Amino acid sequence: MALPKKERFEDHLAAVEKAVADLEGGKLTLEESLQTYETGIQALQKCYDILKDAEKKIEILMKGQGGEVTVQPFDVKKSDEAGKEARAARKTNPGGAGT
Repeated sequence: MALPKKERFEDHLAAVEKAVADLEGGKLTLEESLQTYETGIQALQKCYDILKDAEKKIEILMKGQGGEVTVQPFDVKKSDEAGKEARAARKTNPGGAGT
C-alpha cells in the first residue's frame, strides 16, 4: 500500500495564486467565480495550517550556564527582543572597536 502524498506548502500556494489569477482574469461566470474563490480559500487555509505546524517544529539549541546544551521551543517574541538588543549594542559600539 502506497503512503499518501505529503501536502506541500508550495502546492497549496500555487493553488491560491491560480485562483487569484483566474478571478482577476474576469472571464469566469458567477458560479465559476464562487467555486474558484472557495477553492482558493481552502488552499489558503492549508497554507496557514502547514505554516503553523512548521512553527511548532522549530526549535533552537540553547547552551546552559553549566555548558549543557538543551533544546528550547522557538519563541518569536524572544527572538525579536534579542535582535533588537543586538542592533542596539552595535549602534553603541559599532565595529566592536575598543573591546
